[in-house]
Parts: sequence; C-alpha cells; structure tokens
Amino acid sequence: MKVTRRPMRLADLARFRQAAYRLFGAALLSPDEERFRTLGAVARQLEGESGRLDGFVFFPRWSRFVRALVKCQDSGAADLAEDYTRLFLINPGGVCPPYASHYLAPEAPARVMAEVEDAYARAGLAVSPSLNEPPDHVSVELEFMSLLCGEEAAAWRRRKLGDGLRRLDSEASFLDRHLLPWFPELSGQVAKQDGCGFYTVVTDAARAFLAHDQDLIAALRGRCREVANR
Repeated sequence: MKVTRRPMRLADLARFRQAAYRLFGAALLSPDEERFRTLGAVARQLEGESGRLDGFVFFPRWSRFVRALVKCQDSGAADLAEDYTRLFLINPGGVCPPYASHYLAPEAPARVMAEVEDAYARAGLAVSPSLNEPPDHVSVELEFMSLLCGEEAAAWRRRKLGDGLRRLDSEASFLDRHLLPWFPELSGQVAKQDGCGFYTVVTDAARAFLAHDQDLIAALRGRCREVANR
C-alpha cells in the first residue's frame, strides 16, 4: 500500500516559517548561554518533526543547522564568542558585518536604515531599544520576517484569505527589497572566513531557506489570488 504524505496546512506552514526565521535571527545575535540553551531545546523539538520537511529543497542544510544548534546547547555558546567577534563585529577584525547598509549602500548607511525602519513602521512595528542593534542588522530583519509569518498564520487560522494574502505581499516585498539583495553576499563572506564553522552552517542554511521562501511565497500568492477571484 502506498502512503502519501498530507501537505502542511497553510497555518502550520506559516508557523514553521515563523519559527525558522526566529531561529536564524537568534543564532546570528552575539552568543549568549541562555539564548543558546533555548535554541538548542527548540532544535531538539524540531528534529522530531523532520519527517514533515524532508521533501523541501532546503532540508539538508536545515538539518545541519538544527544539529549544530543541538550541539551548541551541549557544548555551550562561550566557544562561539571569539568567532562571532572576528566575523561580525565592525572593528579592524570584523570581516563580515551583519548590516544591510554595509552591502547595499556603505556610503549612505542612514538611508538604508531609514528605508528598513519605514518598512517596519508600515507594519505597525518598531525595533525594541533593548535589542541594542540598528534596524538593518540581519537578526532584526529576520525577526521582522518571523513576525510577518506569525501574523500570516493568525490570518489563516481565522480563515481570512484577504488578510493572509496581504501578509504574503508584505513578506514578498521585504524579502525582495530588503533581505535577499544582500544576505547571499553575507553568507558567501562568512563561508570564506569561517570554513566549515558554526556560522557558515547558519548562514548557508538561512540563504537556502530565504531562496526557497521567496519561491514559496510567490506560489502561495498566486494560489490565493486564484481562490479570491473565483
């Protein structure tokens, strides 16, 4: 007997994407023991759900990312602090600054930050001062995508097709205009400087996920418009 796997419901898919964006964003903040214990615990839960994801193109990289988070929970985040400083902090040793403005407009960083802040404001959101990072930091942009996916999931749960489509439109716009134009370059720089280290695993998995999500969102928007126009 042939067993076919049921596709993920839209709300479940949006919740997974919400969790994925949040994990990537948190993993690219300065290492913190408590945060990495939480990330590792979430990763252990996700390991048990891999059967729902193994059909996705990004799954092999996603699986390596999840295993790396579990390993960090066991070994602690202290060992990553030196790598993080060397790779990401803007100082003579920082070679892969995690800021959109560095890649998109190094001569006009304020313009890039203003454009990103405007995108947040149009969604009714603002960067929390407690985060202590500028609005164009990679973790902030990934967290914004996570929040949009969470709102999308809520729309599907309420069976609000129009609301869900508007969230998909916002996600597509932010990916196309603000995140994808520079994240692949960051990932490539990290791979050159970090070899096969933890941050290479994180950024490589995130790059594959972003590319897949761009295509997925486009397909979902098309499908939702077909349904809306019936």
